[in-house]
Amino acid sequence: MISSSNLKVKVQKFFTPLAEAFDTIGITPDILTILGFFLSLITGVLIYKEMFFVAGIIFLFAGACDMLDGILARVKGRVTAAGAFMDSFFDRYADFFPLAGFVLFAFEKMDIVMAFLSLFSIVGSFATSYAKARAESLGVECKVGLLERPERFFIILFALFFGFVDYMLVVLAVLSNFTAFQRFFYVVSVLRKRG
Repeated sequence: MISSSNLKVKVQKFFTPLAEAFDTIGITPDILTILGFFLSLITGVLIYKEMFFVAGIIFLFAGACDMLDGILARVKGRVTAAGAFMDSFFDRYADFFPLAGFVLFAFEKMDIVMAFLSLFSIVGSFATSYAKARAESLGVECKVGLLERPERFFIILFALFFGFVDYMLVVLAVLSNFTAFQRFFYVVSVLRKRG
Protein backbone atom coordinates (compact mmCIF):
# COMPACT_ATOMS: atom_id res chain seq x y z
CA MET A 1 0.00 0.00 0.00
CA ILE A 2 2.99 2.33 -0.14
CA SER A 3 3.44 4.22 -3.37
CA SER A 4 6.90 5.70 -2.77
CA SER A 5 9.58 3.05 -3.18
CA ASN A 6 11.84 4.83 -0.65
CA LEU A 7 9.10 4.94 1.95
CA LYS A 8 8.17 1.36 1.12
CA VAL A 9 11.66 0.15 2.04
CA LYS A 10 11.58 2.06 5.34
CA VAL A 11 8.11 0.78 6.23
CA GLN A 12 9.09 -2.79 5.35
CA LYS A 13 12.17 -2.54 7.58
CA PHE A 14 10.13 -1.09 10.46
CA PHE A 15 7.44 -3.78 10.31
CA THR A 16 9.72 -6.74 9.56
CA PRO A 17 9.93 -7.79 13.26
CA LEU A 18 6.13 -7.83 13.47
CA ALA A 19 5.88 -9.85 10.28
CA GLU A 20 8.41 -12.32 11.67
CA ALA A 21 6.43 -12.57 14.91
CA PHE A 22 3.33 -13.44 12.89
CA ASP A 23 5.31 -16.11 11.09
CA THR A 24 6.41 -17.75 14.36
CA ILE A 25 2.77 -18.25 15.41
CA GLY A 26 1.78 -19.68 12.04
CA ILE A 27 0.12 -16.65 10.46
CA THR A 28 0.74 -16.73 6.70
CA PRO A 29 0.47 -13.94 4.11
CA ASP A 30 -2.74 -15.56 2.80
CA ILE A 31 -4.30 -15.43 6.28
CA LEU A 32 -3.50 -11.72 6.53
CA THR A 33 -4.97 -11.12 3.06
CA ILE A 34 -8.23 -12.85 3.97
CA LEU A 35 -8.36 -11.13 7.38
CA GLY A 36 -7.95 -7.76 5.65
CA PHE A 37 -10.84 -8.69 3.35
CA PHE A 38 -13.18 -9.36 6.28
CA LEU A 39 -12.06 -6.28 8.20
CA SER A 40 -12.83 -4.16 5.12
CA LEU A 41 -16.26 -5.76 4.94
CA ILE A 42 -16.88 -4.92 8.61
CA THR A 43 -15.69 -1.37 7.91
CA GLY A 44 -18.34 -1.00 5.21
CA VAL A 45 -21.09 -2.24 7.55
CA LEU A 46 -19.98 0.17 10.30
CA ILE A 47 -19.94 3.08 7.85
CA TYR A 48 -23.48 2.19 6.79
CA LYS A 49 -24.45 2.22 10.50
CA GLU A 50 -22.82 5.69 10.83
CA MET A 51 -20.25 4.38 13.32
CA PHE A 52 -17.46 6.27 11.59
CA PHE A 53 -14.84 6.35 14.35
CA VAL A 54 -15.11 2.61 15.06
CA ALA A 55 -15.07 2.02 11.31
CA GLY A 56 -11.83 4.00 11.17
CA ILE A 57 -10.21 1.74 13.76
CA ILE A 58 -11.26 -1.42 11.90
CA PHE A 59 -10.20 0.13 8.58
CA LEU A 60 -6.77 0.90 10.07
CA PHE A 61 -6.34 -2.78 10.98
CA ALA A 62 -7.53 -3.79 7.51
CA GLY A 63 -4.86 -1.56 6.00
CA ALA A 64 -2.25 -3.04 8.34
CA CYS A 65 -3.15 -6.53 7.13
CA ASP A 66 -2.94 -5.36 3.54
CA MET A 67 0.55 -4.01 4.16
CA LEU A 68 1.85 -6.84 6.34
CA ASP A 69 0.83 -9.67 4.00
CA GLY A 70 3.27 -8.40 1.38
CA ILE A 71 6.03 -7.71 3.91
CA LEU A 72 5.65 -11.18 5.42
CA ALA A 73 5.75 -12.79 1.96
CA ARG A 74 8.92 -10.89 1.03
CA VAL A 75 10.90 -11.33 4.24
CA LYS A 76 10.11 -15.04 4.40
CA GLY A 77 10.67 -15.69 0.70
CA ARG A 78 7.06 -16.69 0.11
CA VAL A 79 6.34 -14.40 -2.82
CA THR A 80 4.40 -16.44 -5.38
CA ALA A 81 2.34 -15.63 -8.46
CA ALA A 82 -0.70 -17.23 -6.80
CA GLY A 83 -0.23 -15.10 -3.69
CA ALA A 84 0.19 -11.92 -5.72
CA PHE A 85 -2.98 -12.69 -7.68
CA MET A 86 -4.90 -13.47 -4.50
CA ASP A 87 -3.73 -10.22 -2.91
CA SER A 88 -4.76 -8.13 -5.94
CA PHE A 89 -8.09 -9.96 -6.19
CA PHE A 90 -9.06 -9.29 -2.56
CA ASP A 91 -7.73 -5.73 -2.76
CA ARG A 92 -10.56 -4.89 -5.15
CA TYR A 93 -13.11 -6.01 -2.56
CA ALA A 94 -11.22 -4.12 0.13
CA ASP A 95 -11.49 -0.99 -2.04
CA PHE A 96 -15.19 -1.60 -2.61
CA PHE A 97 -16.58 -2.35 0.86
CA PRO A 98 -15.94 1.00 2.63
CA LEU A 99 -17.18 3.01 -0.34
CA ALA A 100 -20.21 0.75 -0.66
CA GLY A 101 -20.88 1.53 3.00
CA PHE A 102 -21.02 5.22 2.09
CA VAL A 103 -23.41 4.46 -0.79
CA LEU A 104 -25.80 2.62 1.54
CA PHE A 105 -25.45 5.31 4.21
CA ALA A 106 -26.26 7.97 1.62
CA PHE A 107 -29.36 6.15 0.42
CA GLU A 108 -30.47 5.67 4.03
CA LYS A 109 -30.16 9.44 4.53
CA MET A 110 -31.73 10.16 1.12
CA ASP A 111 -28.57 12.05 0.18
CA ILE A 112 -28.37 11.59 -3.59
CA VAL A 113 -25.26 13.74 -3.95
CA MET A 114 -23.32 11.62 -1.44
CA ALA A 115 -24.51 8.43 -3.15
CA PHE A 116 -23.41 9.80 -6.52
CA LEU A 117 -19.98 10.80 -5.18
CA SER A 118 -19.52 7.40 -3.50
CA LEU A 119 -20.37 5.56 -6.71
CA PHE A 120 -17.97 7.73 -8.70
CA SER A 121 -15.28 7.06 -6.09
CA ILE A 122 -15.81 3.33 -6.57
CA VAL A 123 -15.56 3.45 -10.35
CA GLY A 124 -12.55 5.77 -10.15
CA SER A 125 -10.65 3.46 -7.81
CA PHE A 126 -11.49 0.41 -9.92
CA ALA A 127 -10.58 2.15 -13.19
CA THR A 128 -7.26 3.28 -11.71
CA SER A 129 -6.34 -0.26 -10.68
CA TYR A 130 -7.62 -1.77 -13.93
CA ALA A 131 -5.66 0.70 -16.07
CA LYS A 132 -2.41 -0.35 -14.40
CA ALA A 133 -3.17 -4.08 -14.62
CA ARG A 134 -4.25 -3.89 -18.25
CA ALA A 135 -1.26 -1.70 -19.19
CA GLU A 136 1.15 -4.17 -17.63
CA SER A 137 -0.53 -7.03 -19.50
CA LEU A 138 0.30 -5.09 -22.69
CA GLY A 139 3.90 -4.60 -21.61
CA VAL A 140 3.56 -0.99 -20.44
CA GLU A 141 4.80 -0.06 -16.98
CA CYS A 142 2.18 2.26 -15.52
CA LYS A 143 3.24 4.01 -12.33
CA VAL A 144 1.78 7.40 -13.20
CA GLY A 145 -1.14 8.85 -11.32
CA LEU A 146 -1.95 11.32 -8.59
CA LEU A 147 -4.10 9.15 -6.29
CA GLU A 148 -3.12 5.52 -5.85
CA ARG A 149 -4.33 3.02 -3.23
CA PRO A 150 -2.21 4.36 -0.36
CA GLU A 151 -3.47 7.89 -0.84
CA ARG A 152 -7.09 6.72 -1.14
CA PHE A 153 -6.68 4.69 2.05
CA PHE A 154 -5.37 7.62 4.09
CA ILE A 155 -7.99 10.02 2.75
CA ILE A 156 -10.78 7.66 3.82
CA LEU A 157 -9.09 6.95 7.15
CA PHE A 158 -8.73 10.66 7.92
CA ALA A 159 -12.41 11.27 7.15
CA LEU A 160 -13.54 8.38 9.35
CA PHE A 161 -11.53 9.63 12.32
CA PHE A 162 -12.08 13.37 11.96
CA GLY A 163 -15.31 13.77 10.01
CA PHE A 164 -15.40 15.71 6.74
CA VAL A 165 -17.00 12.72 4.99
CA ASP A 166 -18.72 14.89 2.39
CA TYR A 167 -15.48 16.69 1.51
CA MET A 168 -13.59 13.39 1.44
CA LEU A 169 -16.02 11.93 -1.09
CA VAL A 170 -15.69 14.99 -3.33
CA VAL A 171 -11.89 14.69 -3.24
CA LEU A 172 -12.01 10.93 -3.81
CA ALA A 173 -14.57 11.08 -6.63
CA VAL A 174 -12.69 13.79 -8.50
CA LEU A 175 -9.10 12.70 -7.95
CA SER A 176 -9.57 8.95 -8.35
CA ASN A 177 -11.19 9.47 -11.73
CA PHE A 178 -8.58 12.07 -12.64
CA THR A 179 -5.92 9.46 -11.85
CA ALA A 180 -7.70 6.83 -13.95
CA PHE A 181 -7.70 9.17 -16.95
CA GLN A 182 -4.08 10.13 -16.30
CA ARG A 183 -3.23 6.47 -16.73
CA PHE A 184 -5.56 6.11 -19.70
CA PHE A 185 -3.92 8.92 -21.68
CA TYR A 186 -0.42 7.84 -20.65
CA VAL A 187 -0.90 4.22 -21.73
CA VAL A 188 -2.64 5.17 -24.99
CA SER A 189 0.20 7.54 -25.86
CA VAL A 190 2.83 4.86 -25.16
CA LEU A 191 0.97 2.23 -27.19
CA ARG A 192 0.43 4.60 -30.12
CA LYS A 193 4.15 5.40 -30.22
CA ARG A 194 4.83 1.70 -30.49
CA GLY A 195 2.45 1.51 -33.44
